[in-house]
Amino acid sequence: MKRVLSLILVVIMVISYVPVSAKPLLDGSVEFLSEAETLIVRTQDLSLSLLALIDAKEKVEGNISGDIDYFMNTLLEYQNDDGGWGYTNGSASNVVDTSYALIALKRALNVYEKGSLMYSKVSHSLDHGIDFLLEAYNGEAWGYVKDTSTEFYPTVLAVWALGENGYIWRNPIIKNAIIYLKNADIGGISNYTALGLRILAYKSVGYPYDYDFMVGLVKEYLFSEKGIPTSERAFLTFVLVSYEDVNFDVAKALILLEDLKEGEEMFYWKDESGLFKSSEIVKASAYATLSFSLVSDKLSSGLENPFKESCGALKEAQNPDGGWSYIRGFPSNEKTTYYALKALRLCYFRDVSIENGLNWMKERLPTLTLMVKEEREIYSPYIYALLTLSEFDMLSEEEKKEHIELIKSIKLSNGKWGNFLGPQPFDTALAVKALMALGVSSDDPDIEEAKSWLLSISSEGWGTYIETKSYSYMLPSEVSVTLEVLEALQNISTKEELQSHLEWLIEQRTDGGWANMKEHYLFGVFQYKEEPTVELTIRATEVLAKFGYDYKQETLEWVMEKEHDGVWGKTVIDLALATMYLSQFKFIPKTNLYDVVRRIRDEKFAVLYIDDREDTAIKVKDSIEKFFEANVSVEKFEEIGDLNYIILTDFSLNLEEYNPYVKLEVKNGTINLENKTYDVSNTVILAPGKTEMGYVLFVFYEKGLDNVVVEIFESGLIKYLKGRALVVSYEDKNSNGVVDLSDLSVEFVR
Repeated sequence: MKRVLSLILVVIMVISYVPVSAKPLLDGSVEFLSEAETLIVRTQDLSLSLLALIDAKEKVEGNISGDIDYFMNTLLEYQNDDGGWGYTNGSASNVVDTSYALIALKRALNVYEKGSLMYSKVSHSLDHGIDFLLEAYNGEAWGYVKDTSTEFYPTVLAVWALGENGYIWRNPIIKNAIIYLKNADIGGISNYTALGLRILAYKSVGYPYDYDFMVGLVKEYLFSEKGIPTSERAFLTFVLVSYEDVNFDVAKALILLEDLKEGEEMFYWKDESGLFKSSEIVKASAYATLSFSLVSDKLSSGLENPFKESCGALKEAQNPDGGWSYIRGFPSNEKTTYYALKALRLCYFRDVSIENGLNWMKERLPTLTLMVKEEREIYSPYIYALLTLSEFDMLSEEEKKEHIELIKSIKLSNGKWGNFLGPQPFDTALAVKALMALGVSSDDPDIEEAKSWLLSISSEGWGTYIETKSYSYMLPSEVSVTLEVLEALQNISTKEELQSHLEWLIEQRTDGGWANMKEHYLFGVFQYKEEPTVELTIRATEVLAKFGYDYKQETLEWVMEKEHDGVWGKTVIDLALATMYLSQFKFIPKTNLYDVVRRIRDEKFAVLYIDDREDTAIKVKDSIEKFFEANVSVEKFEEIGDLNYIILTDFSLNLEEYNPYVKLEVKNGTINLENKTYDVSNTVILAPGKTEMGYVLFVFYEKGLDNVVVEIFESGLIKYLKGRALVVSYEDKNSNGVVDLSDLSVEFVR
């Protein structure tokens, strides 16, 4: 049975405020809303509380599914027969409360499984409510109830609600409403509420507007207005967090809001004059909970372990038939499947995705073999099927012998394979690869003659070869063809034999990687420059490394820049090759500041300090223990071991060893961070790092800035760190010698 929080208990909590708690902020605020059912009589409060619980569902320690169901069923019970909701249960339907209910219902659909009874109930209620809202439209916009004059508050809420449910601004009803809202008197609501609702409404329907200007006004209210009620502050903070990613303004707004929380285990927010106004307590607490819940998503978004993420993304890209396609959503092909299987073997010791991929390739082989027999040419899908099944030891000796005989039977002449244009470097290289994978010795006459011919026809890479009775020549060399040849010859040739080709390949490097053709010309006139690909860049790097040309670190950094949501490059084959490449490194993940911060509550940390920074280290420790209830020690820095650390240091410590992705240098009093410069005398840099066993938060600064470091931690800013690094610049703006948040300029490095 659900526990009930009485109004008397709330009053006691308000009177006996205790500022320190061992419970995480979001957990405490969610618990308050979950227990506050007797405080909730308004549809608006019920809807906002439901919204907050839904958004926090997967982010708190306890299971709140039962609380969500309770609030959901209560909201459904409040719905009137006409499809709308009233001020409270049994009240006549109105546009304002119906809009709040529809926003909550739309979010609730994400909680319940499609096809379930609850999903059907919510969906039906939602459709009925939207019908009510549309019927209440008066031809211009909305009044509070049907057939009444238009007013700002019901109109802006109706637009927000319909936008949440898929309506866009080009819809005639929405367009008319926005025309009205632009010049409408806001009526009895505050400027704060009107501004925030405009942003949410316009944004929900995709209306093109100067959001930066409006959000700038939100910040002005939050940071400059001293008398703003807590419930309005909570609402505007929610608006700000909804619009912007984590930055200093967002962090500052959350810090200011958190300072206003009350309660010891269950946290809530109230207006100063709202001691017994339960509706204001619920509204403020719901918007505050939404703010902190939403920012937790934005803090945690990011890539922690690229190799692991890459493996998962590659596995998810597998087609239902077991193969992989070059571009997601297209039919499977053999080359992509070959590289995908090679990569997944490095990810998983044994996995059904590998088995399914091999089965698909095994099933494809007879068809591919028949095509080669009929066409009498090298067919690359056939070769990649053979390479796959050979490398995974899925061909019998008899099968290997049959395929060796077939490949040799379709050559044009000794050591040459090709097509109607004559012998081709590409086809010949594929034939050599397949023959050697099937067990043919390097001193086999066909292998030797293939090598001899390939080396004789060019000294600077290979491309399409044209051979006629009268003459022969090669079209401009291509990186893709050259790589096939070099991969075929790399184990049977010396560096000296391939030197000129290797040098040509190095010359093709452009913008940190390799494209198929560096530049394109027509009749000697430059046409365009080609973009490097992940596939060719990794393959070129691997071939060159075989002969002592080391581009591995440069390529690693280049590949990491191509990451997007755990995927590298533009194709599945890019992803597969990137996965194989990342597996070679004793990998230091691309670490985010939040990767470090989120571990402070649950893992052992030590604050390390250099020279005479012990007092600062102790204050940092105290702040960490206050905000995170963490077990933190303070130690003089000697070395970085296998624990987790917060290190107070000058710029002599080498960040690159623990985070090679952030470029930090200090020369002649100037900090150079990611190609931007800062004055070392007034700048603190926070950067994350990773050891084999733990995480590190580096706090770089010169002596004299200890008070700035203390403010960063004591203000609570530490809880809202995100990004690759944080730059904090200090200026004593009021010349009082005291450091506070208003003296700091903060830049999150993305």
